[in-house]
Amino acid sequence: MIGDGRARRAVAVGAPLAVVALAYGLWWISDRLVYIGPFDRATFGWAMVVPVWLATPFVAALVWRSLSSRATLEAAGLVGVIVTGVAAVLLWRAVAYPGCENGAIRTSSEWVLPSLLIGAVVGGGIAASGLVAVRVLRAGHPVWAVVAGATTSFVTIFVAIAMFAMVASGPACQRPPV
Repeated sequence: MIGDGRARRAVAVGAPLAVVALAYGLWWISDRLVYIGPFDRATFGWAMVVPVWLATPFVAALVWRSLSSRATLEAAGLVGVIVTGVAAVLLWRAVAYPGCENGAIRTSSEWVLPSLLIGAVVGGGIAASGLVAVRVLRAGHPVWAVVAGATTSFVTIFVAIAMFAMVASGPACQRPPV
């Protein structure tokens, strides 16, 4: 991002991260409350959390569209690395210590690699979907940029969910001794 200035770099990285943080914050709230106004947590997730998450690529495209190709790649890479790290840590914390009476089937260290891989899909998905959206936006198609970015993001998040389902299937805790 040489020559783009610190403010532009901060916005190029900060805007997509702010949208991701907003989506996570909304999810965090919905996860702790059974009802949010007229919505149960699942409805709130589909009505609020998912659309905010899917808006991330277009927000990235809006702030990246005036950047040079190199600066765009750097911003996408930095956003991807940050989201990867945060997603991996949050996932690892969620699965590494299941609170089992008789001990967990997997140790916390056995969850590090799967958490990093799934985090990389989440972070890489955000970066890739932003790059897809900015390319379409630069071609002069803002509506298609929204569609392309959201579709790419949706696909990558489902890949991450499928990966998690494969890794985390089965019981998390040891059976009680007989």
